[in-house]
Amino acid sequence: MITVESKTVVWLHGDSLRITDPALEEHPVTPALFVFDKPFLETVQVAFPRLAFMYQGARDIAASRTAPTEIRVGDALEQMRSFAREHGATQIASTQTVSRRFDAVLDALEGEFEIVTYEDEKLTAYTGRVKKFFGFWKAVEAEVTQGETLFSGGRSSRGYSAKVGKPALTVYSPNPMLAALGTC
Repeated sequence: MITVESKTVVWLHGDSLRITDPALEEHPVTPALFVFDKPFLETVQVAFPRLAFMYQGARDIAASRTAPTEIRVGDALEQMRSFAREHGATQIASTQTVSRRFDAVLDALEGEFEIVTYEDEKLTAYTGRVKKFFGFWKAVEAEVTQGETLFSGGRSSRGYSAKVGKPALTVYSPNPMLAALGTC
């Protein structure tokens, strides 16, 4: 029998799609929701492979949990409010992110629900502005990989290759960002 924590639901967002998300770890038997936020997605260009990657992450989380975990499409604010009400929640838990949309949604929900956010593990101590992935990666690669070569930046005949320790792992993608994501 599944035991569900009463009064709390977890909001998963694009920056928290992993089984080890801090909010999920704090609330392992709490219903969770991931929303493909249509208003946000209509304002940014997100490639289909990235959307598929996000869906797969949310699906993997749902498969790894015993608590109800849903994936919805719509306005994140409306969907989160509806989900919380459906589960009789008085509290929404989530992991912090730098997204302004995330802050706006939580600010709008704050009067109706208690909001609890968990700090995420930092990949790097880097605090500078990120303009392009490669500039950022060049600045943090040694810290993140602890001296191991993770991304060669070279182009193979089929795409960009990424190496992780030995043996080498090669991820083929015409997009260097996706190649790097494939190694994580």
